[in-house]
Amino acid sequence: MAVLSIHGLPSMSRFLGCAAALFLVCSEPAAQIILIRDQVSLQPMAGVAAQGTKSRTLTLSNADGMLDPSAFSEQDSIRFTHLGYDPVVKSRTDLLYSNTTLYLSPRTFGLEEFVVSANRFREPKRDVAERIDVIDTRTIGLLDQPTTGDLLQNSGTVFVQKSQAGGGSPVIRGFEASRVLLVVDGIRMNNAIYRSGHLQDIMTVDQNALDRAEVISGPASVVYGSDALGGVVHLITRSAAFNDTVGLLVHGGAFARYASANNERTAHLDLSLATRRSSSFTSITASDFDDLRQGGSRTSTYPTFGRRDFHVERRDGTDHVIVNPVPDVQVGTAYKQLDVLEKIRLRTGTRTVHQLNMQLSTSSDLPRYDRLSEFSLDSMGATVPAQAEWYYGPQQRVLMAYSLELEKRRPFDEAHITSAYQHIEQSRHTRAFGSSRLGSRWEQVAVLSLNADFEKRIKRHEVRYGVEWYHNEVASRAERRNLNTGEVGYLTTRYPNGGSSMVGSAVYVTHTLEVNDHWILSDGVRYNHVDLHATFADEVDHQFLNGDVQQRNGAFNWRLGAVYSPGSDWRFTALGSTGFRAPNVDDMGKVFDSTPGTVMVPNPTLGPERTLNAEVGVGKTFCKVLTVEATAFHTWFRDALLVRDFRSNGHDSIDYDGTLCRVTALTNAGKAYITGGSGSLSARWGAHITLKSSLTYTFGRVRTDSTDAPLDHIPPVFGRTSVSLQVKRLQAEAYALYNGWKHLEDYSTSGEDNARYATLEGMPAWYTVNARASLAITEHLLLQWGVENILDRNYRTFASGISAAGRNVQLSIRASF
Repeated sequence: MAVLSIHGLPSMSRFLGCAAALFLVCSEPAAQIILIRDQVSLQPMAGVAAQGTKSRTLTLSNADGMLDPSAFSEQDSIRFTHLGYDPVVKSRTDLLYSNTTLYLSPRTFGLEEFVVSANRFREPKRDVAERIDVIDTRTIGLLDQPTTGDLLQNSGTVFVQKSQAGGGSPVIRGFEASRVLLVVDGIRMNNAIYRSGHLQDIMTVDQNALDRAEVISGPASVVYGSDALGGVVHLITRSAAFNDTVGLLVHGGAFARYASANNERTAHLDLSLATRRSSSFTSITASDFDDLRQGGSRTSTYPTFGRRDFHVERRDGTDHVIVNPVPDVQVGTAYKQLDVLEKIRLRTGTRTVHQLNMQLSTSSDLPRYDRLSEFSLDSMGATVPAQAEWYYGPQQRVLMAYSLELEKRRPFDEAHITSAYQHIEQSRHTRAFGSSRLGSRWEQVAVLSLNADFEKRIKRHEVRYGVEWYHNEVASRAERRNLNTGEVGYLTTRYPNGGSSMVGSAVYVTHTLEVNDHWILSDGVRYNHVDLHATFADEVDHQFLNGDVQQRNGAFNWRLGAVYSPGSDWRFTALGSTGFRAPNVDDMGKVFDSTPGTVMVPNPTLGPERTLNAEVGVGKTFCKVLTVEATAFHTWFRDALLVRDFRSNGHDSIDYDGTLCRVTALTNAGKAYITGGSGSLSARWGAHITLKSSLTYTFGRVRTDSTDAPLDHIPPVFGRTSVSLQVKRLQAEAYALYNGWKHLEDYSTSGEDNARYATLEGMPAWYTVNARASLAITEHLLLQWGVENILDRNYRTFASGISAAGRNVQLSIRASF
């Protein structure tokens, strides 16, 4: 036994060695899968790049945040990177045998962003001469706003005007409404009835379904065509990535939010399904808003500004003025909204992807609060409201789009081809106080569109080219109904009652040349052609126009840009570009009482608006902890469409809806200019605290033979300053929003600036102090809370007819699975 024992030792050692090796081999796969999470939210991170420092092997984490490091060599250290996060380096040995969950920290400074809005293809933001602001997924989640308009306002990116709670009209460089192009997933939202005043159409895109929002400041007509005079708001919705592992991946999220200022109750659910060849993303959001409470802290100069002292109720066929027991509650601002999005993606090859994108947005009736707040006093001093009812009917937007994504074909490296159908329904319903007649006007717009965009990279050259086509059909009808008898009578339609259409087509090409490590030059051209046709068949009322009206407008646009990066973290930009906007059905054929006592009538002689823009920018990063950027611009505005006195059938005043009104119309009034600039800074203290601040100034005037007159839609100086904290599980931010004075002498006389909703001196300056935070309770549960307008300041943004929310306590609970 002893001999056997002595001679058996080597065999036993070999056995134990083999067993240990077998154990390690068998146990290694269990430790190979690395789970990568966001350090703040604890959520799995897809698309994290892992690259070996020696082998240069590259792999990506899947939709579950999982990554297999076994492909790397034993001597490798692996560098984990993701856009917007600080990189992490780990040795392969540590990863294989530590059963690791790896946490990446969101980068709060020096973000090297990529953008898609500048040229419709993904490219580094640093290579683009245009000023582009990005509101990313994390910012959208932290701001936790009820609407897309509120998201833009609270981000400090753009100025937003409001006429009612369910509204929001972005202003970019002094341009608003139909002069700012709204784009969702590469598809233009602007249609033939986008008006030049104030819009609420951005509210029909659910911010809870957004992956990001990109805002281009300045003309973007070369890439986007008509309407992009002031800039572009490109809203990019979420989609589910393909699953590159075996089986079906299921992800989901839900949240419930409450806000005190308007008793908001919002519920949201999203669901992602993914296999190797297909994916689906579903998003549903339902919101219910009560009447909005404005701030109660007023200055002694304007102790009653914005108070809502009355509202109207109809009882037994008679209108009654009801005293509002809580004057800070703006009765007539409540509404509901439902938004649904569905995206289905199918991969039929390594270089071919099909996508079906379906979106639905609908609302309840939306009271037009500014009109409902108007009143006069009778001889006894009693309140006489101007309107008993003024509301928009349910605003509905339906989008169905098919996209084809191709890669690595001979004529191009990448192609996006999108065909889309949109159906928009809007209506307006008005009834004067004491009247039994309710006037109703309905509009429907059907839009077909096709975009084909291509990109080809040839050494240092990037060429992008494409075509666009869209067709709008507008139907408009109207009636006046007696609420007591049910009798239906005639009412002038808002748009040509014989129908109208607008057809646009364009071709474009842009080019970028990376001359060397310091210089990037870019250029582009585009030709647009827009046909407009309207049939007027008004034989009952004013007969503003009768018969067919045809317009054909064309424009050639160009841009030249340069980016110079000399080193030492300096960056200089210069850009020259032109803008173009063809008159649409709303411009040419609308009949509407734009302000009380005036009526806007059709003008078939309108021509296109054109701009020429020049801007320069500079940026500098100091010691990798402070970045300062500034942009200055000047825009020459030609043939601007402005509201001017007009004559209808030889008359300067007409009876419209029972009121004698001065006749006005849009006209190509001549020359105007807009100049201004913006600046921002970002500073980082340590790894967790960041200071950010931005400020925007705009000045605009219309050229006249004597003194230049104020141009409408020019916002006052505005900005945002914030301090944020990011540590594991917790993200918090304190910030201030602020606006300067808009004095009455700087208001346009067109009425679009809504001077009647301001004080006798204009719109006072204001600021708010706000705070919010999010805490990851577990990997599947996130708690958010915030207090907006902590000081309960009473204020209105310029040109708005509704006061902003007072102190607003928000609470959200988010779950993921």
